[in-house]
Amino acid sequence: MDTHTHITKPRKYPPAAYAMHRQMVAVRRAISAATVEESQAATRWAQAWYQLVQRKLDEIQHAPRYLH
Repeated sequence: MDTHTHITKPRKYPPAAYAMHRQMVAVRRAISAATVEESQAATRWAQAWYQLVQRKLDEIQHAPRYLH
């Protein structure tokens, strides 16, 4: 019996953390893009994720204190 094989469930990140991670990935893509077009597209994604991060953080800030 192989005891080293186990399946783990993907982590469920809070929405703000997930959005921040996706923003970081998009920024990395923009920086490492091979073409100007690819960089511009990745920059638009990074900006969209940034806006989502800000919206999620605002939601957290205005949530009832027991949710913090």
